[in-house]
Amino acid sequence: MNKILQGIAEAALGAVTTDDMGTLERHYCFTNNFTGFAGHFPEHPILPAIVEIMAVVSLVGEQTGCRQRLVAVEDAKFLNPVRPDQELLVRCRPRTVRGKLLYDAQLTVGNTITASMLIELACTGGLP
Repeated sequence: MNKILQGIAEAALGAVTTDDMGTLERHYCFTNNFTGFAGHFPEHPILPAIVEIMAVVSLVGEQTGCRQRLVAVEDAKFLNPVRPDQELLVRCRPRTVRGKLLYDAQLTVGNTITASMLIELACTGGLP
């Protein structure tokens, strides 16, 4: 497992929850020591967009029991930065669009939306 994926796993707070609609949720807290903050940006660290995407990929993989590969980012908006030690809620649900299974995700810190995305994933086999 690479350092970013390991860091995402270590940042996870509590278990994955799901509702009747199939919406997955998990809270994360990336400390100042998280490797993704290194160089992004000195003196004003923010969580890189790819880490936000990979948190969704990791969440889906854990819930499905199958390691996921990012196939496509259909849409993404990164609206507000995520800083070290902020509690980030990652919420996503499966959605069929044009015959493809996609994951519609929203990330928030408190009541502030930090990112929204629509991504396509594929199971690569094996455990996440």
